[in-house]
Amino acid sequence: INITNSQCQMLPYNYTTLTSVLSIVKSIEMEKFLKFFSYLSRLSCYQHIMLFGCSLALPECISDGDDSRVLLPCRTFCEAAKEGCEPVLGMVNASWPEFLKCSQFHSQTENDTTARVCFSPHQEKGKQCIIHPLET
Repeated sequence: INITNSQCQMLPYNYTTLTSVLSIVKSIEMEKFLKFFSYLSRLSCYQHIMLFGCSLALPECISDGDDSRVLLPCRTFCEAAKEGCEPVLGMVNASWPEFLKCSQFHSQTENDTTARVCFSPHQEKGKQCIIHPLET
């Protein structure tokens, strides 16, 4: 399926799947889900927060011959988003949603360069950019 959602134009891929669009997003309608992330995005709590939300709502679809699978965000991607945005959510008496707990996501395996198991904004190895929020 082609991605046309205007909020998710920054995704570096064009194809997603709608088969069981993830148990996570199924429980919340897509629009509410993306609204949550655009709210976080306006708070600028994490540089890639919209990318994270979109890669959850519209995961990348990879086809290997007959086999096609979706790539969900990597655990480190989730942890970076959570680390950036949890304090901000705390200011409005909210917390990082339970349905986004990072332990449910795959960790990118370092030695396996052929198969990508998850999606991350830092696809090049060894070029992790760590964004430290400014002290307020």
